[in-house]
Amino acid sequence: MSAAPLVLACGHVTLDRAGGAQVPGGSAWYAGHTWRGLGARVRVLTAAGPDLPPAALAGLEALVVPAPRTTAFENRYGPDGARAQRVEAAAPPLDPGALPSGWREADVLHLAPVLGEVDVRAFTAAVRARVVGLGVQGLVRAVLPGGEVAQPRWEPAPGALAGVDAAFVGEDDLRGQGDLVARLAGAVPIVVVTRGARGCEVVARGRARRVGVSAAREVDPTGAGDAFAAGFLFGLARGDDPVDAARLGAAAGAIAVEARGGGALDRMGEAHARAAAVPVLDLP
Repeated sequence: MSAAPLVLACGHVTLDRAGGAQVPGGSAWYAGHTWRGLGARVRVLTAAGPDLPPAALAGLEALVVPAPRTTAFENRYGPDGARAQRVEAAAPPLDPGALPSGWREADVLHLAPVLGEVDVRAFTAAVRARVVGLGVQGLVRAVLPGGEVAQPRWEPAPGALAGVDAAFVGEDDLRGQGDLVARLAGAVPIVVVTRGARGCEVVARGRARRVGVSAAREVDPTGAGDAFAAGFLFGLARGDDPVDAARLGAAAGAIAVEARGGGALDRMGEAHARAAAVPVLDLP
């Protein structure tokens, strides 16, 4: 594909608190800026309150559904890199009916929920796209009464993922989910499991392949999986096979971690060159 892909990313942008600072974030935010840095034409459907800084979506064509408050998380990372989260506020779910008619066709539909705000079946029915990608993390989360995020076992309804071409799940998302990877692989043509510094596994057409990482000096791991998914889907949209798409995803994810709070996303164009150095190893 020679022309830049047109992407529609759907999900809540967020305000993320780490220590005393609160910065823009969320899967759609990281993915949207990653797509833009890679050279795509980007549209974002989200919901946010007046507390979201106006500059957060600069450079993106965004439709922001007004909400009382922007979805907000407090993120804490343990010594092993595992993340614990608490929800401080949540915007309402997204409705595909809010999409203008001109937004209902795209090269890529990137569904990027953070708290179950995206109905996968409704969006895949409403938007015609050559490639549909889904970030699973926002579908395995539940909010406890005190705001802490838990991960009860997620069981998608039969046929709910029928329109999805590639699903992305992080190692942290698998806690309490049993055989989720196998269940996803039974419903979606491509499933990618990201494992941080240990690379990722790509399950496609009944075969699992392992892809390594792009060398990076990690400052902040937040958003790495979202950037990976955008890079992977960019590769699929231009005709890469799943392994080469994962190499571009790995390069994008590595750039995302090299600054705090998305500060490296404006360097995302470097991912195209860095992808060539990402190693590929078959699983035993």
